[in-house]
Amino acid sequence: MAPIEHSPDARTWALKFGRGQVGLDLSRCARVKEVAPAPCASSDPDALLEQALAAPIASPRLRDLAAGARRVVVLVPDATRPPLARRILPGVLKELGPAARPPREVAILLAAGVHAGVSAQIARQVAGDSLPPQIAVFQNDARKGADFVLAGTTRRGTPVAVNRLVAEADLSVLVGATGFHYFAGFGGGRKLIVPGACTYETVRANHSLSITGGDIDPRCHSGALEGNPVHEDMVEGLRLIERVFAVNLVPDAWGQIAGVVCGDGVASHLEACSRARALLTVPIAARCDLAIASAGGHPTDMDLIQAHKSIDHAAAAVRDGGVLIAVAECSAGAGSETFLPWFDLGGPRAVSARLKADYKLNGQTALSLIKKLERIRVILVSALEAGVVRRTGMICARGLDEALALAEQYVGGDPLTYVLPNASGILPAVEVQA
Repeated sequence: MAPIEHSPDARTWALKFGRGQVGLDLSRCARVKEVAPAPCASSDPDALLEQALAAPIASPRLRDLAAGARRVVVLVPDATRPPLARRILPGVLKELGPAARPPREVAILLAAGVHAGVSAQIARQVAGDSLPPQIAVFQNDARKGADFVLAGTTRRGTPVAVNRLVAEADLSVLVGATGFHYFAGFGGGRKLIVPGACTYETVRANHSLSITGGDIDPRCHSGALEGNPVHEDMVEGLRLIERVFAVNLVPDAWGQIAGVVCGDGVASHLEACSRARALLTVPIAARCDLAIASAGGHPTDMDLIQAHKSIDHAAAAVRDGGVLIAVAECSAGAGSETFLPWFDLGGPRAVSARLKADYKLNGQTALSLIKKLERIRVILVSALEAGVVRRTGMICARGLDEALALAEQYVGGDPLTYVLPNASGILPAVEVQA
């Protein structure tokens, strides 16, 4: 995704919305600020990959690890993530070197976790149309028990049942982007194994660590790794897998590859997280009255669960009692049939009680949204039915003009306004005054 082109003086934007865009005109507003880092200098992803492969962190080179490997599995994100991995996948496959004798078997696994599967054609498109035909593309199906092997159990009790392709491989290569994640701290790296290549029960057990006493654990939030039980459990799960090499992509705020870090599955990912934090954290002087945030277009706004990540980030920029206008198409609906029922329980206490008694996936996402709605109003511009939006507690608007008119009722006619052209990719942080 290229940077949003606009004139700061004209105060107009073309915000990503699904596979298209919607226009935003704030020329009549007096106090407007864009919350986004400056675009990075253009870089060559192939050159970045080559440099990173030549200097892996805490690991031999990938070509050396692959020298004796007969079965190699390359794990990449599924269709719910921007397709950055396929951009550099040819270079990764080239680094694997000449085939072993007998011929090496290389497979691609879409690390879908518990996400719904896609057609074989789309799966291959996600991995990359330029893949050699002899390389098969598989998808993780978390409910197909025969596909998994128990690798062990973490000290927090998570049974790590991993996809057989990974369990039986001589080498697993993780290729994914390292961006903020609202309860794992960061995506990518270990997350391609747990939850990406595991069973439903593994994912449920790991994600349940985001809840403590029925409430969201304060250590589980975007950018948090140290002491984060979800992250630490994922790392333990990764360490149960032998011979793992990671290719970590560091995206800029516009979804372009700004850096590549390779090596040990844990150490290289931590370095990538450090770079991503520096690149994607955007300081703000104070919280605003009104924020207008795009989820960044497809696929990061494909459904409500995915769009919540941008809502979570943008909400950090809004003062108590303020308004967030979230721009997310949600063409695929809520994202899971298990999501909306949480909003029917009667508020955060009821959701917390249910989660404490019987944790289910997507419950922590619902609770996170419900708790934000206690602090701010969220007006959603989407393709969702109005009844679905109201069911969540958000306010439905069919366009930005309607949303701005609704927002004015709550914040008046001269609000301090922030525009976040890609809220899924950045994290606003209030500067601490000395």
